[in-house]
Amino acid sequence: MNITKKSHKIHLKSSSHTRHILRFGTYGFKIMSTIVLTTEQIQSLNRFLLKTIKNQSAFSKTCKLWSLVKTNKALTKLSLESRMGKGKGSIYTEAVLLKSGSIIYEFKNYKKHQIIDLFNLFRKQIPCTELKLVYRK
Repeated sequence: MNITKKSHKIHLKSSSHTRHILRFGTYGFKIMSTIVLTTEQIQSLNRFLLKTIKNQSAFSKTCKLWSLVKTNKALTKLSLESRMGKGKGSIYTEAVLLKSGSIIYEFKNYKKHQIIDLFNLFRKQIPCTELKLVYRK
């Protein structure tokens, strides 16, 4: 069972940012604008990627995929007709705030044309407008 504490809405102004370089794979998807992703959106993106990878490649057992998005905030909601002073409300989902330049997925053992096809399909699924394909030389 996942027990999380209720947190206040905190917007990070500056922090140590280490998600902007490739660490595991040779290709990666980088977000170029700030975005908030909920648990449901992350699960949907993971299912979409796994499904398309399975359909694309016959040798999917040698290919690797890393998802670098983990939720770290609990979002709470109070009913609209409640009066003031009744508390914070119950947790309804979890989310993560991703800054611009964050790499969200990394891939290894893929060919360049497969990654480009996957990137073009993934760009239509994610709610972010600016997405970039990065690779290690």
